[in-house]
Amino acid sequence: MSIVKRLLPFLIIILLVIVIKNNISAILSTFNNTNTTQSLNNKLGEAKKENKYLSEQLKYVKTDQFVEEQAQNKLGLLKSGEYFVIAPTTTPLDTNIEVMDQKPNWQKWLELFF
Repeated sequence: MSIVKRLLPFLIIILLVIVIKNNISAILSTFNNTNTTQSLNNKLGEAKKENKYLSEQLKYVKTDQFVEEQAQNKLGLLKSGEYFVIAPTTTPLDTNIEVMDQKPNWQKWLELFF
């Protein structure tokens, strides 16, 4: 009986340490789960915004106005009664005209080395 009396406090301490360790790990996993939940909620909000934007884009793409713009801009098609006019372009005056050095090459070499 004396052995049991001596071991009983140690067994109780070991049991309490195990219970405390399990409680701490449960608390930590709860904190991790709340962080995970918050990050998933943020991702869900971003996905909803993107979905709303894409659904608006889809509605716009299905309109006749979009089809006409694409046909006119990318394909060069015109409506009946429209004419394609090419306006002449003016060439800008070159104000930055560089004058080439008219010296012969042998003089340039002499100036470079002497």
